[in-house]
Amino acid sequence: MKKKLAIIATIAIILGIIALIVVKYKYFTNGHNDPLQSEDKIYITAPQLYALYSQFEDSANHKYNDSVISVTGAIQSIELNGDRYTVALNSNDSNGAVLCEMDMLENEKIKKLKSGQQINLVGYCNGILIDVQLDRCKLAE
Repeated sequence: MKKKLAIIATIAIILGIIALIVVKYKYFTNGHNDPLQSEDKIYITAPQLYALYSQFEDSANHKYNDSVISVTGAIQSIELNGDRYTVALNSNDSNGAVLCEMDMLENEKIKKLKSGQQINLVGYCNGILIDVQLDRCKLAE
């Protein structure tokens, strides 16, 4: 009886280890989806996106958070934070902007941009703090 119980316990431990390996592989090695490849992009301008969040934050959160946003606007500023660029798009509102944390693969392209230039960025929306936040952004051609 003890031998049978030991075999069952060993099999359960092996199955648990296999399950952990599958979960680790599935969730930690697949990487992020490319926002440019998304078929479900929401197209909007930076001033429209900022206005919706500043006036109707709850409904904007429901509609845009975790969605792929294709946002068009004029560059307000470009900052290098460590090895990542953040591009601020003008919202036409002095209270905030649309901040786009860029994918590091875009660094060489970002170096060629200038304030005031009209661009289109695609990224994942994270809601609003003071500014509307997008991350993993890429330049749309």
